[in-house]
Amino acid sequence: MVLFRGDIKCKSLQRRTSISVILPADNIHFLQDAEEIVPKPYRTLYLLHGLYGSDDIFLANTSIQKFAEDNGIAIVIPCGENSFYVDNPKAHAYYGEYVGQELLDITRNIFPLSHRREDTFIAGFSMGGYGAVRNGLKYHENFSKIGMISAALITDDIVNYTDDENVLRSRDFYESIFGDLDELKGSDMDPKALIEGCVNVPDIYMACGEDDFLFEKNVDFHEFLKDMDVDADFVKASGEHTWEFCDKYIKEFIKTLG
Repeated sequence: MVLFRGDIKCKSLQRRTSISVILPADNIHFLQDAEEIVPKPYRTLYLLHGLYGSDDIFLANTSIQKFAEDNGIAIVIPCGENSFYVDNPKAHAYYGEYVGQELLDITRNIFPLSHRREDTFIAGFSMGGYGAVRNGLKYHENFSKIGMISAALITDDIVNYTDDENVLRSRDFYESIFGDLDELKGSDMDPKALIEGCVNVPDIYMACGEDDFLFEKNVDFHEFLKDMDVDADFVKASGEHTWEFCDKYIKEFIKTLG
């Protein structure tokens, strides 16, 4: 396994930003005098972190590095700040455009990654789960599968938020990200609206703990998918909004990639 951490310059954000890249290369087992060769170009998962995170947080809190090696898949983890991976024109911070298109272009130019849609996937945890479904649908021509782990599917609720010192319940905070919350429903930041307008919906995998504060929101979205005749796997399991749950089910999602 090879791990790269560094900075890239991107137009979408008008600055440099950090990324972590795991490659299933150099799988040398010295004690067994053996080496596993994963064919290039690599199948690739673009993995999005949650609120308060960065590109290194999966490396610190999950066993994703070893699992990527064992499953012969490359993983690209961008830094999404607290952006929810949507476009913020006022700040010229187009995080949706970044993770949906430009990041693919940059990393494919640097690393031996497959350009094929069927080899390219997007997933995330919490805020990253929302970012995965939002951008997996908006840029559906780029991704064949979407993984949503404990996804922060909050766009139906935040319009009712008021002033609060806690950022998770602060209307000001969400308006700084999504803009006018009264215009959010039906926009390209509304996953339900994106489903309705998507002609080639990627395969969707969902997992959420039954004791997670986001569980009912995930149930509601899955019911919406069924009403729209969109076939999605939804794992309802015991667990809360924790790294232990994320570690288990992001690996379960990777197993479905073949």
